[in-house]
Amino acid sequence: MSVTDLLTWLFGGLGASLVVSYIFERWNWFQHQSFDMKKLLTTISASVLAILAFIVFTYVPPEFWVSISPYWQIIVAIVTTNYGTQVFHKYDKELPQ
Repeated sequence: MSVTDLLTWLFGGLGASLVVSYIFERWNWFQHQSFDMKKLLTTISASVLAILAFIVFTYVPPEFWVSISPYWQIIVAIVTTNYGTQVFHKYDKELPQ
């Protein structure tokens, strides 16, 4: 996934909603909110994130994305490996010996 793919996924709506929900669900203060307040907070935050992603996608020159592509690929590889090993360790403990 390239940086522009990520931005497109974010400003498409679904990506922004998933990212905001993933982050908010881990915050204690968010868990103490009512259902309606959670819905409002996630809707507003996801909308802001999607709009920001669209602005960045639209106004940052393509040359910039090309120049950071190698570094982005390193980050994606590390994050993917980190989460992949965490999932493996979680389910490996549940497998019969």
